[in-house]
Amino acid sequence: MIDRPRRIGVSATPLALAGVCLSALLAGGALAAGPTCGQVMTDTFTEHWGLPQGEDRYTADLNPVVARCSGEAAFKTERPGTRDTYLGLQEYANGRDEAAIGAWQKGAAAGDPLAMIALGDQEVRAGLEEGWAEDGLEKAHAWYRKAADAGSPLGMSKLAWLYDEGHHVEADEAEATAWYMKAAEAGEPTAMRKVGDSFRDGKGVAPDIVIAIRWYVWAGEAGDEMAFYSLAVIYDEGALVPEDDTKAVYYYRIAALAGVPEAMLGLGSMYHEGAGVEQDYEEAAHWYESAMDAGVEEAGAGLGLLYYEGTGVEKDQEVALQFFVVAAVAGRPDGMAYASLAYTELGEYEAAYFWALVAITFGVIEITLQALELREMLPEAVVEETEAQAAVWTPGSPAPEFQAIQH
Repeated sequence: MIDRPRRIGVSATPLALAGVCLSALLAGGALAAGPTCGQVMTDTFTEHWGLPQGEDRYTADLNPVVARCSGEAAFKTERPGTRDTYLGLQEYANGRDEAAIGAWQKGAAAGDPLAMIALGDQEVRAGLEEGWAEDGLEKAHAWYRKAADAGSPLGMSKLAWLYDEGHHVEADEAEATAWYMKAAEAGEPTAMRKVGDSFRDGKGVAPDIVIAIRWYVWAGEAGDEMAFYSLAVIYDEGALVPEDDTKAVYYYRIAALAGVPEAMLGLGSMYHEGAGVEQDYEEAAHWYESAMDAGVEEAGAGLGLLYYEGTGVEKDQEVALQFFVVAAVAGRPDGMAYASLAYTELGEYEAAYFWALVAITFGVIEITLQALELREMLPEAVVEETEAQAAVWTPGSPAPEFQAIQH
């Protein structure tokens, strides 16, 4: 029997805490009932900042933290070092990195796990900027381990991530899952989802989709929206459980409304196909566009098809082709095939042949006959050049420029 993990942090979200002000302090200097400064900072770290991504800075709104942490009274009941961590966040938000690191070092020396995590994050950023420099990652590992040993669920989760990805340490699925489990049992939302991943994929534990689903639900309820997306994919694909389009739509919608770009694409596809929901091309176009606005260029395949057929949007084959190519360049096989078909109809056979070859390489064998027909339409020199280009092309690379060779 697996018990539901406890939720760390506070019940209110950081945005809900934005209205807290110094007038909330009671006469004796104690805080009014509610989350402490340390809890608000922990929640902000957990819900907004996660793992560092290269040069990205901490960008979460600090107003809730400032509201709860300003003034000496806010730190009377806090663990040692909390004030230094808070001051470091302010310095970092203002671009004063050296001052921030100095404050965090004081906080870490006083035993505050969040300061240790902030220092670990800083080392990871440095490692990313220098191509995963081992020195920085070794230091990050040390800081995350100290935070984990100090009882920080977030520190445990970040330590697990290093083992999961094999950064500085040898990749170890069992060790990663063990640390994720410790963090998850303490209520860290991302770790709950990662435990779900482990049971889904059999990473460090025996695969068990029932347990995986349970952890995904808990993670979603704890605030990790990506967990709902993971649930949607499980029910959409139907590989690990019986396919259930209704449940897939339910979880795609929750995740999409929470801002998960991949879920927007998934929900758009369900509306496009009428799977688990009444078919609605306009709604499909809305969610495809939302996904693309959020950076999921693969959504161009579905959106392009709507423009190509004139369903849900005004028919426009030029616009459709643009979306197909965007999706193709992003690595979506059906976008490659659609691009080939659209170029063929426009009489641009060299481009059509290129995308047909690439689509076949990525598994769309249905377009093989068209590729052979296109090959017969092109001069031998053009065929050789196009095949050479297709052989070395990789997703993310720009599409070659083609001449409009018509038959």
